[in-house]
Amino acid sequence: MEDNIQFLPPEDLVVKKVDFVQLSQTQNWGLDVCKIADAWKVSRGKGIRVAILDTGITPHVDLEGQWTAAFNCSADPDFQDGSHHGSHVAGIIAAVDNDQGVVGIAPECHIIPIKVLNNDGSGSYQAISKGIRTAIDIKVDIINMSLGSQSAPPDEVHQLIQEAASKGIIILAAAGNDANDVNYPARYEEVIAVAALSKDGTMAHFSSHGSEVKSIAPGVDIYSTVPTDQYGMMSGTSQACPFVCGVCALLLSYSRNVPGAHPINNYKDMLRALDAVCNTNEYLQTGANSDWGFGVPKFANIDWTTV
Repeated sequence: MEDNIQFLPPEDLVVKKVDFVQLSQTQNWGLDVCKIADAWKVSRGKGIRVAILDTGITPHVDLEGQWTAAFNCSADPDFQDGSHHGSHVAGIIAAVDNDQGVVGIAPECHIIPIKVLNNDGSGSYQAISKGIRTAIDIKVDIINMSLGSQSAPPDEVHQLIQEAASKGIIILAAAGNDANDVNYPARYEEVIAVAALSKDGTMAHFSSHGSEVKSIAPGVDIYSTVPTDQYGMMSGTSQACPFVCGVCALLLSYSRNVPGAHPINNYKDMLRALDAVCNTNEYLQTGANSDWGFGVPKFANIDWTTV
C-alpha cells in the first residue's frame, strides 16, 4: 500500500482571494525587486518546456495557450486542481503578458501540469516518481516541485532525479515551510533548493534553511492565478520555487537563442548562471550566508556575457 504523506501542510494551502479589479501586472513586488523587466529585454522563456509537479491545474484566462496537455499521476480522478496550489504555481511561472491579472516570470515558456498530489496536498512518493518519470519521457527542460517532506523518499525518487539530471533537465524544489532543515526532494544535490524571501529582505520566518539552499526568492504575499479565472495571494517556499523556476527558464532560453551565450547543458551550468545573476548584498538584510545559497536573482545591471 502506498504511504500517504502531507507534502503540503494545510496552512500552506490558504489562499487570500483578491478581486480582479484590484490587480495589475505590476503588483507582485518580487518582479520589481528582481528587476525581471530587465531580463525580458533579452529573454522571456521562449521554447522552454516546464513540467509542474503539483496539485494539477484548472483552465484560467491568464494561462490560455500556456499549456495544451496535463497528466494525472495522483490518486485523484483527474488533473483538475481542487486546492488552488498548482494553478497558483503555474501563474507565477507562466501567466501570459496580456495587460490583465498577473504576468509570469517566463511568460513565453510552455508548461506541462503533472498532478502528483491530491487536492488536500497529500500524496505518495510513488505518485511523485510517476510524475518525474512522465516528465523525463515527454522530454521537458525543467521540472518544478513546489512540495516537500522531512520523510526521506525511497531510492527510486533519487534515482529518477539523477536520471533526469543526466539528461540535462533542470530540477527545482521548495526548501520547505517548517523553519527547519531543507525538505526532500530539495535536499538532493541535483535539485535546486529554493528558500523564501520576505518583502523586508529577510528570510521568511517559515522558510526551511541550510547549506542545501541554492537560491532565495520572493515567497510572501504573492499574487497569482487560482481557479476559476480568479486571483489570490499565497505565501511559502512553494511560491519562491516557481519564481526561480521562471528565472531558470529565462536563462535557459537565453542560452539557446542568443548567439555567443554560454551553453546551459546541465544543473551545474545552471548553478553557474544563477551565480552570475544572484546577489546577497544589495537587498538581503543579513548579507552573505550559506543559508541563502547564491542569493536573490536580480537582473539590474547584469553583465549577460557572464551568464
